[in-house]
Amino acid sequence: MKKRILLTICVFSFILLQSCASSSQENIVEEPLSNFFDKDSVVILVTDSGLGGLSVAANVAKRMDSLGIFSSAQVIFFNTQPSKEQGYNSMKTAEQKIAVFNSALEAMATNFKPDILLVACNTLSVLYEYTDFSKRNSIPVIGVVEAGIKLMEEANQKNENTSILLFATRTTVNQDSHREGLAKLGLDPEQVITQSCPSLAGAIERGTHSTETDSLVELYTKNAIANLPEGTDEVYVSLNCTHYPYVKDLFREKIESEGLSVAEVLDPNPYMADILFPEKYINRITDPEVTVYVLSQPVLDDDRIASIRPLIKKVSPMTAEALENWDFDPQFFEWESIVNAE
Repeated sequence: MKKRILLTICVFSFILLQSCASSSQENIVEEPLSNFFDKDSVVILVTDSGLGGLSVAANVAKRMDSLGIFSSAQVIFFNTQPSKEQGYNSMKTAEQKIAVFNSALEAMATNFKPDILLVACNTLSVLYEYTDFSKRNSIPVIGVVEAGIKLMEEANQKNENTSILLFATRTTVNQDSHREGLAKLGLDPEQVITQSCPSLAGAIERGTHSTETDSLVELYTKNAIANLPEGTDEVYVSLNCTHYPYVKDLFREKIESEGLSVAEVLDPNPYMADILFPEKYINRITDPEVTVYVLSQPVLDDDRIASIRPLIKKVSPMTAEALENWDFDPQFFEWESIVNAE
């Protein structure tokens, strides 16, 4: 495996951004990111506790390359999973998850010095506001949870009587941030049926077309459907783990096989990146230089890369190439002392 060493030095302005309840993406951008768009070169950091967020990185890289926002844009994807054997959803307590993610955030800020951070992971998005890092710094942060809430709000505006099936990890479901966010917007959270999907993200990474993935999607869709109000014939499907959109057609197939109509599959992944591309800044640069770099703390097995890479390549060949040439740093951030503490 080809290894590359990348040292990135860039000045950054830290402003906490969590305002997806604004009336439009343009309004969100105006004040919080005005300094960001004043820059000529930027480092955009995308992180996830696995490879699901690569779809966000690919979307950003493709649009940065074609829309000419900055002269130079480096898209960095960092897999924040602590180790091959240890993930966030398997940690014993919320305090452990928060402390480990905080350790990762500190390391990312120190080593990458990004101009903006996209937390392309629902589990990590719901943990972010509880980290010490978020309280001590004002880093510009876009979380995928806020994007998911905004999409469900828009779905409700299209048809306020249609139920929403929300699929997510156990941590995301237990935190209940999506339903709470909708309640703050004045919507009925009971309209949303939440379903946790243990082991599904890992199964998707091992094989998007595997029997394991197929069986898990079938199980979780049936469980969710069983909780729908009697007489429901149409639903929105909200996929709130960045891995799940890789198999969104499978979700639709399984739900429709139960006799339901799917009004729309809501995918927050590309939506969360929209804030980086306000119309007023598009095509101000004629020949942008865009690079992509992928780093992981745990080893990425060849089968995981083989499963995800073709899907990424359809969106951004340069991101697929970066995944093929990923770098490995098993000591990028500390986690063992936190998880093993009594």
